[in-house]
Amino acid sequence: MPGQGRRAGWLGRGMLLLLLPFALAEESTFVGARAEAEVRKSPEAFAAAELGGILSFGNTESMALTGQGGASYRWGDNAVGGTFGVNWGQSRIDTDGDGRLNDAERRADFVKTAEREAATLRYDRFLGSTYSLYALGGAFTDSFAGYDFRVNGQFGVSRSFVARPTAVLKAELGVDIAREDFVDEVVPNAQTVPSARLQIGGKYAFNSHVSFEDTVEVYESLLDYEDFRLNNTAAVTSSLTGRVSLKLSHVLAFDNVPVEGYQSLDHSTLASLVLTFL
Repeated sequence: MPGQGRRAGWLGRGMLLLLLPFALAEESTFVGARAEAEVRKSPEAFAAAELGGILSFGNTESMALTGQGGASYRWGDNAVGGTFGVNWGQSRIDTDGDGRLNDAERRADFVKTAEREAATLRYDRFLGSTYSLYALGGAFTDSFAGYDFRVNGQFGVSRSFVARPTAVLKAELGVDIAREDFVDEVVPNAQTVPSARLQIGGKYAFNSHVSFEDTVEVYESLLDYEDFRLNNTAAVTSSLTGRVSLKLSHVLAFDNVPVEGYQSLDHSTLASLVLTFL
């Protein structure tokens, strides 16, 4: 079928992307990365968290909090890591639409305007300096996107193309299986979606203080060719001290077949402080 042919071609190109660099094994970039991996003896740990928000009272009354973070630990050819993220918001609403909050509206309860919690846990088994096999589990809830709860598991292969102090480039190809439970108003109320996943991400340091990173992630349903999702996260980070940085990030999430009654596109821009613990 045409859809199956396109999907096979998409997966073929993704696999080719991961396998072609074998032909470049003698390039200086990969030699350097290989040598660096060979001298790694002691365990490595990393942990960081970032926080941003707004608090407004007076003519408008609203509160919002966004936070995320992650940690990882590598020993030998094994690595484990996890991430978390929250996005909460609430406001008092101008229910009569007159452009101001009257006394009754100010006495009313706050109304939720955003509520999302997400977490992932991942394990990598390295097959040399540039390849690893990974397994990942994750879950999130986001009623404003129609999800009462969504849990997923995936496995695949990760390939590091560039691993230098000033530049990183890697790609991943895998399979994801998600169980989606929707809010009560959505019919049908749940579904299971197996998908192919391709991710490409990189980071570049302009100098010792400023860096840019971008990650593009694509999911293609194995049951419905029209059902694909695209996530893009871009960020500029500027270090303020050895452990504190200022970060400006933009997240875009596109779902070609969204939950019925909800929008296809979500995007957010956040300025936050990042604290690196390890």
